Amino acid sequence: MGASLGGKGAGPMADINVTPLIDVVLVLLVVFMVITPMLSSGLPVDLPMATSTVTVNDAGQHVVISLTSAGEWAVDQEFYTETDALVAAVRDEILSSPNPSERKVLIKADRSLSYGDVRVVLDALSESNYTSVFLAAGKEK
Repeated sequence: MGASLGGKGAGPMADINVTPLIDVVLVLLVVFMVITPMLSSGLPVDLPMATSTVTVNDAGQHVVISLTSAGEWAVDQEFYTETDALVAAVRDEILSSPNPSERKVLIKADRSLSYGDVRVVLDALSESNYTSVFLAAGKEK
């Protein structure tokens, strides 16, 4: 019933102490749980589904324009009501980065919007010579 404390004839103990390992794993789990929601750019929108998509990991190289189901426009988390202000915000975001030539525009539009609602933003970007624009879509399973 008692533990052996190393009397006569006791050899080296071969047990591994896993408590520090569990502590490190739990700390990493908490860190990833906190960081993961911050990795997605823009506002949360219900993206339209597409059969063929290209997966692009957004590591800050895109300026994200979100078009919500309520018809709101936002660059990252800042809302805009006029296309001129929206394009100016996109320009400021691109110029504030260390490599402006590598920044592209990503549009995340809600699936409930009509094409005309998205086209207004596309036209404003096109008039300002932003031709490298990506449209976000979810992948159908």
